[in-house]
Amino acid sequence: MFRVLIKYKLICFLLFSLNAISFSLKAQDSKYALIVIHYDPSSKTDFKQLVYAYHFLNGHFTGREELMSFKGRVNNTDYVRTDKGNNFIYQNRYMITGMGHIVDLKDKKILFDQKANLVRCSNDSAIYYTNDAFKGKFYSVYNFTTKQYAEVKKLTFKAIIGQDVEFDKANAPYTINYYPQNKPKVVLTIDAGFGQIIDSKKPDPALMWLDNSNFVYAKFNKENTSVEFVKVNVDTKASSVIGKGVIKPQSETGTFSRISKTQLLFVLGEKQFTVDAEKNLVTEILFTLPQNGFAAECAKKGYGRLIKLNDKEIGKNHFQLKNFKTENN
Repeated sequence: MFRVLIKYKLICFLLFSLNAISFSLKAQDSKYALIVIHYDPSSKTDFKQLVYAYHFLNGHFTGREELMSFKGRVNNTDYVRTDKGNNFIYQNRYMITGMGHIVDLKDKKILFDQKANLVRCSNDSAIYYTNDAFKGKFYSVYNFTTKQYAEVKKLTFKAIIGQDVEFDKANAPYTINYYPQNKPKVVLTIDAGFGQIIDSKKPDPALMWLDNSNFVYAKFNKENTSVEFVKVNVDTKASSVIGKGVIKPQSETGTFSRISKTQLLFVLGEKQFTVDAEKNLVTEILFTLPQNGFAAECAKKGYGRLIKLNDKEIGKNHFQLKNFKTENN
């Protein structure tokens, strides 16, 4: 059923769930739409992207619908791009790209076309953080209700849990420093690994706070063939290795996302690991964690990747794993 995808270059998959109750005597029907973005090869200059909805009813494919299209480049400058970074759908309506752009899939409009680093979404707001040599450091918020974007003026505003920690990457292995409020700097570790080297740049290794005192970070070896997941407590400076995984050097940074209060998901290229800070357990997974019943094969094969719905194969295709996303209604 995905044979039609070869007409355009596939950029990404996203899942858009629509749960509706049938008004007949039947049980509740489950409707889903797999949002797929294709690149139109005839518009190389503009990098035109076409958004399709692949509709499913009770797990069966029923057809596709073109929702909208938009340019990825304007005047030789990046505009709204869905092929850079991770994309996801918020509130079953808004597609937020890896560059921070916001696309309204319901009203078929681009709401926010500026490049910004998304921190998180909360209720009717998308919260961004900017750390720029010219613009400075600040938080900003896009309000989905008012359709307004503005910088946060409150100096004490904090978008996420955790404390002020920073990687010192002047030398390798890296150092992690902690800056408690109104107190001297605290060195938490002088052996935080070598990080990743991507296009001669040294991005911060992935880090995720478990609570206001404990965080987990990814500690890379020099060759980027192994990564350890280390838990650190900023109050006691205690650290422990939760586990490790075998990896390969990648052109994109590894990222954490939260599964539960003590469980994280680490994604690096085709590799995905669950990190359980409570059980001190790291597990490499072969399929993405099921959401709305959908899961995709992590490793790319000759046929591309398997796609499953409720643990049953529904198709195979070539696509970037980072762009296979789901969102609950």
